[in-house]
Amino acid sequence: MITKKNIYIFEKKIDYSFKHKEILIDSLIHPSFTKNHKIKKNILTPEFERLEFLGDRVLGLVISSLIYSRFVSLNEGDLSKKLSYLVQKNFLYKISTELSLNKILKFSFKKQNEKMNVSILADAVEALIGAIFIDGGYKSSIKFIKKYWGPYLNVQASNLQDSKTKLQEISQQKFKKLPYYKLIRREGPSHSPTFTISLKVLN
Repeated sequence: MITKKNIYIFEKKIDYSFKHKEILIDSLIHPSFTKNHKIKKNILTPEFERLEFLGDRVLGLVISSLIYSRFVSLNEGDLSKKLSYLVQKNFLYKISTELSLNKILKFSFKKQNEKMNVSILADAVEALIGAIFIDGGYKSSIKFIKKYWGPYLNVQASNLQDSKTKLQEISQQKFKKLPYYKLIRREGPSHSPTFTISLKVLN
């Protein structure tokens, strides 16, 4: 299971020391682990999903507040694009790699399913934020989120919109039609594939 040494190393990594270590442990035991290892349910394991729920809301509030305060010239639409980018599953997975969460999180899909791994590790980031909020309050949550999300806040809003959406907007404006897409090939790992696509706007 999760040892005191594991906890110490992880707390040094995230620059936060839990007053109540059991709350951290709650956020590091995914339900898939207890299910596949036939561990009896107790007061700890069900808390992962509750902490994930809470962390999702805390993250959304903190990021919304940060970008609202920093980018005073952005309208509601551009703020929403920034928020969506910074809380999406793939971005949370990116944060999980920076935290080395896969080294301490207890879950059961490490080898079998890369796509599931991405989802679980993204959820674990939210559970961790929820745990920090419960243990240390809003200020501790803000400090943690600023540390790991701060370097990405200044990405230009125009860069957050994916190329497909940009193209569709241009096509609608100029031709009143959406492009036609055809998948040519798919390459790379399942959690981060590369697609080659052909498209036509007009016949």
